[in-house]
Amino acid sequence: MAMRRSSIVLLIVGLLLIAAAAAIKYVAVPQLSKLPEDTNEAATFTGTLRQLDPTTFALDAGAPITIDRSVKVDQVVGDTAVVTSTAVTHLPNGDSTDAHTYAISRTDYTQVSAPDGVQVEDQRGGVTLSFPMNPTTDDALVYDSVTRTAQPVTYTETSTLEGREVFGFTGTTTAPIADPAVLGPVKAGIAALAQNGDGSTLPKAMLQSLIPALPADRTDDARRALETAPDQVPLAFTSQNTTTLAVDTRFGAPINTAQTQTTVLNVQSGNAIIPLLDLSQVQVQTSDASIQSAVQKFVQGERQLNLLTVWVPLASALLGALLIIVAIIRRTPTERGDGPGASDPNESLTQPQVTRARG
Repeated sequence: MAMRRSSIVLLIVGLLLIAAAAAIKYVAVPQLSKLPEDTNEAATFTGTLRQLDPTTFALDAGAPITIDRSVKVDQVVGDTAVVTSTAVTHLPNGDSTDAHTYAISRTDYTQVSAPDGVQVEDQRGGVTLSFPMNPTTDDALVYDSVTRTAQPVTYTETSTLEGREVFGFTGTTTAPIADPAVLGPVKAGIAALAQNGDGSTLPKAMLQSLIPALPADRTDDARRALETAPDQVPLAFTSQNTTTLAVDTRFGAPINTAQTQTTVLNVQSGNAIIPLLDLSQVQVQTSDASIQSAVQKFVQGERQLNLLTVWVPLASALLGALLIIVAIIRRTPTERGDGPGASDPNESLTQPQVTRARG
C-alpha cells in the first residue's frame, strides 16, 4: 500500500523521538549522575576540643575549634576517580593539616582499584565521600582515617533535615590509632611527660601513681594489669569514635555529620588493652552554613534530574507516539478516478474557465 511521503517522515521522526526518550533516561542520565571530573567541594565543621588537664587528670571544659574539609578529584581514569580529602583543623595553638587520597567509583562511590602508578589509602571497603545514590537502610561501613578501619554504622530513623528527607545512621567503634599524623603528636606528648623515650612506654611507678585519678570503672583493671607489668610498661593509643550521619535519601551524600572522637591512653597487658586516661576529645558536626549549602545543591540537582529522568523523556515519548498515530491515520493518499473524463472535483475552483467560442 502506498503511503504519503509526509506520513513516512512523521513515522520516522516519531520513532526517533521515542528512541531519544530511552537514550536520555538510560544513557545520558547515568553519565550526568557520575562524580564530575572537576569536583572540588568544601564543608566546614564546628565543635569543641577537650584536652587532658594535668592537674586533675581529667578532660578540661574545652575550647572551640573549626575544621575546613575539602574534597578534590585529582585524576579520572574511566569510571575511577582519585580523590583527595584534606582537613585543616584550626586549633587554639595553631592549625594542623591532614590529607588522605582514595580511589572510588564515579558511579556508586564505592572503593575501587587505583590506576597504575597511583598510591591511595586502603579504605577497607568503607564509605569515604558518599553513599550510592538512592541509598538503602542496610547497615554500612564508614571509613575512619584516624584508625584506618571501616567502622559499622546502623540505620536509626528516617527524618527531615532542612526540607530534605534523610536516613539516620550511627555507630561507635574503638580501634588503635594508625594515622601517623595523629599518633605522632600523641606519642610526643607522652615522651614529654616522661622526659625521655619515644612515647611508646611509661615507667610502671608513674602509671601506678595515676591510679587514684582514674575513672572509677577503670581503676581495678588498671591496678591488676600494672601488678604484673614490666618496669617500662608498653602503651597503646586507641580512638573511640561515635559517628552520626544524616544521609540524603536521593543523592546518598551526608548532609550532616556529627562525630565524637576520644583519644585514650592504654597499657598493653599481654593481648589485652587496658584503658587508663582520656587524653583528648573532639566533638564536631557540620556547620549550619555547610548544611544549607548542601541542601541548596541537592534541591537544584533534584530538579535537573527530575527534568532529565522524567519530564524530558516523557515529553519526547508522547510527542513521538503522537506523530506515529498521525502518520498511521493519514498514511493512504487520496485516491483519484482514472476513467475517461474523470477530473478533480476541486478543479473548477483552481483552474480558469475556458469557453469555446461558437462559430
